[in-house]
Amino acid sequence: MTQQPPSRPLGGEVVRTGPSGEVSRPGRARPAPRRPWTGQDFVWWHTAAVLTATRQGRRPNPVSPTIDPVRPALGSGEVMLATCDAELLMWRRGDATYNPSRGFFLAGGPVGLALTAAFFGGQAYLNHRRRRAAEADAVEKWRHLAGARLSVSTHGIYLGTGEGVMPISYADIQEIQLTATGEIVVAAANASGSVRLKIRAQWAELVLILWSVRYMPEHPQLVGRTWIPGDWLIHAAAHGYDVDTTPWPQARPALP
Repeated sequence: MTQQPPSRPLGGEVVRTGPSGEVSRPGRARPAPRRPWTGQDFVWWHTAAVLTATRQGRRPNPVSPTIDPVRPALGSGEVMLATCDAELLMWRRGDATYNPSRGFFLAGGPVGLALTAAFFGGQAYLNHRRRRAAEADAVEKWRHLAGARLSVSTHGIYLGTGEGVMPISYADIQEIQLTATGEIVVAAANASGSVRLKIRAQWAELVLILWSVRYMPEHPQLVGRTWIPGDWLIHAAAHGYDVDTTPWPQARPALP
């Protein structure tokens, strides 16, 4: 379920943004809303507030009204910010097994022969389906690994499954890429090994922002603001949810 935020972010100056995300002057008329404000908009708005706070050197406020009681274990001053359901996927093959049915049936007479033909025809169809399924399993792609609870903190993420809770520090993450709304691919490694996961979760963009601000402020999805829709800042301002983009990273001018 989407969490409902307070009416305005806490701390920092509230600044209205113009059509390109630039800061506009006080007194300028608000744009008219063009579409309803949704739960996903609240997620983006809270994530934008976290981006502003962290870029200003302030500690961000929690964005979930309730957070799973996961013990912070990734560093001094760590603050838990959000919790939500998640789906974990891994790039791998499936079972890739094909076991054709070896059943045998034989009946005499016209009716029996017809039944025998129908039986073998049915077996051939089932074998074909199993073979096709095995061929599909042999293809590498993102496959469901587990349902999980994602907890996001200032220092990393925690993935809770039926097997336990796995903490991943931002310091151990080598790459994060937003692949769709609420979907990121994370590659991480430490002394125990490496992992590459696709995580589908409400707060996926928040993970991208927190990691990028600390370890890759030049991340193209951060400086290009492609983690939100192109007109989202205007959309937010139209509904009265102003965003201070002043401290956000800017894309560097292209070399001549």
